[in-house]
Amino acid sequence: MEILLGVLMQYAEENLVSRFLLETGPQFSEAEVLTEELTARLSAISPETEDCVKRLTFQQDTVSICRERAFLLSGISIGLALGRL
Repeated sequence: MEILLGVLMQYAEENLVSRFLLETGPQFSEAEVLTEELTARLSAISPETEDCVKRLTFQQDTVSICRERAFLLSGISIGLALGRL
């Protein structure tokens, strides 16, 4: 299952993710730029704030990765179940 998951994740990254992000229009790009600007502004407040921003960003990335993996595994699970029908 891990090999299948790895192959599917690689396929999704190389062939699907960028296409789906393009379909969001400017929303994704604008959000990405604004996030970087706000992160930089918060980090500039103080060294302590900068550390908090780094930790927050890391934790948000972790949550995002876990969610993406859960969605991918859900899709694989549904696909395998449908394949057995």
